[in-house]
Amino acid sequence: MTRDPSPHAFALREEIDTALARRADFDSWSADLKDAQALHMRKDEFILLRFQLVVGLVISAVTLAWDYVAVPGQFDTALAWRLLTNVPLGIFGLAVLRRGQTAQMKIVVALNLISIGVLSMFLASYGTQEVMARYTMAASFILALSCLALPFAPADLKRYALAYGLITALAGLWPNPLPPQEMGLFIVFSSLVGIPCWVIARRNWNLRARAFLLDMRDDLTRAELEQNNELLRQLSEQDPLTGMPNRRHFERVVIERLEGRKAEQAWPGKLALMMIDLDHFKAFNDRHGHQAGDRCLTLAATQLQSIFPQEYGILARYGGEEFIAAVRERVPGEAMRLAERMRAAIADMLVPVRDDTKPLITTSIGVALAPADTTLDLDDLIEIADVALYTAKRAGRNRVEIIEAGDTAALPMGDDEELRRA
Repeated sequence: MTRDPSPHAFALREEIDTALARRADFDSWSADLKDAQALHMRKDEFILLRFQLVVGLVISAVTLAWDYVAVPGQFDTALAWRLLTNVPLGIFGLAVLRRGQTAQMKIVVALNLISIGVLSMFLASYGTQEVMARYTMAASFILALSCLALPFAPADLKRYALAYGLITALAGLWPNPLPPQEMGLFIVFSSLVGIPCWVIARRNWNLRARAFLLDMRDDLTRAELEQNNELLRQLSEQDPLTGMPNRRHFERVVIERLEGRKAEQAWPGKLALMMIDLDHFKAFNDRHGHQAGDRCLTLAATQLQSIFPQEYGILARYGGEEFIAAVRERVPGEAMRLAERMRAAIADMLVPVRDDTKPLITTSIGVALAPADTTLDLDDLIEIADVALYTAKRAGRNRVEIIEAGDTAALPMGDDEELRRA
């Protein structure tokens, strides 16, 4: 197979393995497995059948010259027969039928071959003994060659061969019967060449069918590995506590956007990178325990996600009580307004820290704002956002501070780590 398996193909995995293990013939396959093989072969089969129809029409036209020499008295009949059968069938198959109508094309090709065989037997009955032998032999060879060439399943090929043999035999008996000896030779010779050719064709079909199963199994295995790898990648980029993207996913997405800033998928407008840190979280954990802290983080993540515009930005858990976001600022001041909304949403959670005063779990947010054509990388933007975050902590927490990229007023981290974590 050259294309990805369909979802339906995965349901056939067990049947495919069973058929390969038992070396089962095509006839013993389930209907679903046969349909999958037919769907896979449909395009190539249609092209092959069209080619065979063209070849049949050419041969039918060329043999008119032989008809004129061998049975001149029946030339008009031979010409009329071809014009009334082969030509309409050819036009219908080549001009009317389209890809996907493989079953109809098979019927057209089969009828065209039977028509040629019938005409050969009819003309044989009006020729000399030598002409009879050549026409009947030609009819037998048409059967043998078509068994080898037609892309029919074994059961369909058997029905075609029986129909061809029966109809051509009747054409040799009516309206102008062939001599019994010549008719007997035709039946014997057709059997001698037709049956072995059908057996060979059946074996070749089963070999191709087995190759199809092997290809399908390989494609399913590859697709399953890709799905598992994608699932593992998603799991590795998802925070197990909050269910939101983690730092790894955030860095991959933003780095891809920054590296593609010269392309169409780059961040248009300004890029705002936000460091979001929960205030008083250490005190909350010390007083209420880690399970309560986990519930607080989950609630905070839900609040942030309900506000954050994920259609043009990305929000993730950075680690501990920190979240990180990158968003496209479509209009001036939009990033600041968004950060204020997120700060207010966390303040509205009303999570108590101590029993006596009921202060709130709040958040401080530092925003680094960079133009679309910035040469800063992700680490640079995070460093600037961190400086803005420390500034918010210094100013009393529960606030938003923003620094434009390139602002020289940024404060260094210094010894503010303890202030940040408090």
